[in-house]
Amino acid sequence: MVIDLTLREEQPAPLTVESTPDVKRDFERWDNSNCMSLMIMKHNIPKAFRGIESEEITQAKGFLDEIEKRFAKNDKVEMTSLLTS
Repeated sequence: MVIDLTLREEQPAPLTVESTPDVKRDFERWDNSNCMSLMIMKHNIPKAFRGIESEEITQAKGFLDEIEKRFAKNDKVEMTSLLTS
């Protein structure tokens, strides 16, 4: 099983009636990878950070982006702390 597929590749186009079996297979592989990745990340995140979880986030990349935004290093705050000390 390729769990990191969703992190390496963009989401495929939605399936249509004309979708070929190969396109359907690729979409299913990506969707399974996305579901597994989200489940693993949400299950393993410490309880202290559980407030970050949102039902609106449906892609693993989006979940990682939200975590990154929440814990991004703020250079301005660090500089202020250094200047005051």
